[in-house]
Amino acid sequence: MQTRLLKILKKEIHSTRQICILGVGNSQKGDDGVGPLIIKKLRSEINKKKFNDILLIDGGEAPENFSGEIRRFQPGLTIIIDACAGGRKPGTIYIVNPDKIQYDDISTHKLPLSMLVKFLEDTIPTKVIIIGIEPKNCNLQEAISKEVNKSAARLISTIILLLSDWEKTTP
Repeated sequence: MQTRLLKILKKEIHSTRQICILGVGNSQKGDDGVGPLIIKKLRSEINKKKFNDILLIDGGEAPENFSGEIRRFQPGLTIIIDACAGGRKPGTIYIVNPDKIQYDDISTHKLPLSMLVKFLEDTIPTKVIIIGIEPKNCNLQEAISKEVNKSAARLISTIILLLSDWEKTTP
């Protein structure tokens, strides 16, 4: 995992008291389902470790439908995980600048993520980080590719490690 991404995540996680992690994507479209997959696996790990002050949401194709739940939770940090086609090598994990997200007719999301990010930042005092994983294929009824699955496992391990460290230092 990139050092820059790790440093940013560590800094932001350690500077907040409540965290929301939102997985976005269509589980029926190959690598586009990586966000929901990560939430499912994180939920299992987080339940085992009994973390407090963490909200996990599978936002599917319409993450904006969960904005009310996120606002009620009042996270200091919201991490959005999504398959993002940025022209990188499949499986690359990177931070996505919400201002650079372009909405087009083939998007699987009902509302552009950039609009959701702006709405959350305007209505909650929350910092939003979008973590993109470069997809290999987003074809209907395809399985998640090996490259993206491997990256998802790395990201899950990293998040669990950072949350474990955070939980120890949070009053």
